[in-house]
Amino acid sequence: MHKLLLLMAISLSFFAFSAHHEEPSSVSNEPSSSDGGAFTTLMVSAPNVDKYVSYLKADTSSFKTIGSNAAGVCVTNSGNDYPGQMFVWNAFSNVESALGGATKYDPSKAPSSLARLRDVKYGVTWKPLKDFRIDPGYERVQRIKLSTTNLPAFVEVLTRLEKAIQNAGHKNFFNGIFVPIGGGVHEAETYMIRSITPDGAQHGAILDDYFAGASWGSIYQEGVTLIDAVVSDYIEICEQFYYGE
Repeated sequence: MHKLLLLMAISLSFFAFSAHHEEPSSVSNEPSSSDGGAFTTLMVSAPNVDKYVSYLKADTSSFKTIGSNAAGVCVTNSGNDYPGQMFVWNAFSNVESALGGATKYDPSKAPSSLARLRDVKYGVTWKPLKDFRIDPGYERVQRIKLSTTNLPAFVEVLTRLEKAIQNAGHKNFFNGIFVPIGGGVHEAETYMIRSITPDGAQHGAILDDYFAGASWGSIYQEGVTLIDAVVSDYIEICEQFYYGE
């Protein structure tokens, strides 16, 4: 019963937040902003990451089958839970397309040539709760626990923080917050934050500014006070190699 009530609270909080925003647009194949899309991720362990990614780039038929608008991978660079930690991501215009597409591909039935390249951990669908640009790069990823009461305020803080960091000269920085759907025990009762720059050096420059007392640091601290707990913290290197038709 507690889990059901939590899910309802998340949904109600999300729709209350969305009601104050413009009609969402669909996820684009090119770098753009959208609060109307959705994403799926297939979490895997790949003994040889380069070989697995090369296979995916050479055969994109599965992305077309599920109706993906865009697809790529994220490889864990720091904070790994296991060797070869990574995931395959797909972007869709909405949750309907994401959930529908997920039923058209069963990773357990993959051909042996693909199956031997990775060990599937789990899959999950994600709904962004603020504008999110499809422009993968160097990404700090945190799972957090956050009360539904604080959710709208936290999304607003992330939006202000993004703008303030950009105005401070870091034009290529952006962030996002996502609620998981169907992520099992792995993602239950958490939200995911992604803070993204094109490369590690630019990400480091932002952190250097923060530790040097950047004015936008007060916005960051405002957001920290709203978080109940940080569950995990990773660095991921992400890329896009599929552009839907």
